[in-house]
Amino acid sequence: MNRSLVHWAMALAVVVVAANSFATQVIQRSPKELAQESQLVVDGKVASVRSYWNEDNSKILTEAVVSVGSTYKGGAASSVRVVQLGGVVGNVRMTAHGALQWKKGEEVLLFLEPSTPGAFQVAGFSQGKYTIERDPRTGKAFVKHALPADMDDGKAPAADAQPGVSADKVTLEQFLDSVLPNE
Repeated sequence: MNRSLVHWAMALAVVVVAANSFATQVIQRSPKELAQESQLVVDGKVASVRSYWNEDNSKILTEAVVSVGSTYKGGAASSVRVVQLGGVVGNVRMTAHGALQWKKGEEVLLFLEPSTPGAFQVAGFSQGKYTIERDPRTGKAFVKHALPADMDDGKAPAADAQPGVSADKVTLEQFLDSVLPNE
């Protein structure tokens, strides 16, 4: 019986090691590195979000169409398609850990790299998406790094924070000045 238990434990260890070897690793990039490596840097509002099956029905993808407000790097466009792995179609959910959430109407700053023809992906997997929030009194734009759905703990801002503006945000102008090269 001891020998059987040892064999079972060894088999379990092999499965655990093999499972960990398939984990995705994403290299952490600074905002400045994201800006340098991105083909396109834009801000705008999410106009639509949809999930769909790929051509061979093997993966679910989510597409967010963003109406571009300003282009800071790359060619000007009125809108961009951003595609990522994962989503829900009917009663089937495909989860890609670290994938971003998209909400129609949200204002975003995006660092993008080419994906499929006519579409982009967020640079650094999920690192190149920032949420733009506006001060309710002044309308001033602030950016905050958007966390992937499986990392966002949903905690409310600190009680002493200014309404609509948390301490970890910087103005859009300050952020762009610090990450984009001076032309």
